[in-house]
Amino acid sequence: MKNNAILILFAILSLSLLYFIQSEDGSREPLHLKMNLPPQEYMANAYLTSFEENGNLKEEITANRWAYLSEAKISTLSIPHLIIYKPDGTIWFIDAKKGTLKQPSLGTIEQIELQENVVIERPGTTTIVPLKLKTEKMSYQPKKQYAESAEPVVMTKPGLKITGTGLRAFLERDKVELLHNVKTFYLVQ
Repeated sequence: MKNNAILILFAILSLSLLYFIQSEDGSREPLHLKMNLPPQEYMANAYLTSFEENGNLKEEITANRWAYLSEAKISTLSIPHLIIYKPDGTIWFIDAKKGTLKQPSLGTIEQIELQENVVIERPGTTTIVPLKLKTEKMSYQPKKQYAESAEPVVMTKPGLKITGTGLRAFLERDKVELLHNVKTFYLVQ
């Protein structure tokens, strides 16, 4: 009886230790993510469109591959492309090599973590100057149309190149802030 209790205790401790594995960067990650378990659902060439309550187009998200992991409440994206439409006609594009969506349910997106060659771009119009931002990692919150990064950022506008570390982008208000070590270079055209 005592040996059975010890074996059961040992098994429980072993399973709980196996649930979390120490990653190279020191963070703890659930085992099912480390083992690349298959997703509950996945789509190839995925396309998602969302609308405002008044029926106007709000955003589009496309990806070469979209895999939903129900236990982790996330989706992984391969080559995500976002288009954000604003009521004034301004459009923002966000592209990356990889992305992770935080999803409390399959139809709800709280946050998008973008990685590798992240580019945010606002094309120019007759009244708006074109803008392009490049970084390696960025978080985007669709409900707030807000993006942020702690990584090095390069922002370009016609005749300007601005570098810095850290970014806050309030896309709804067309406002972008670089946070630290900001340097501006005037480009001769």
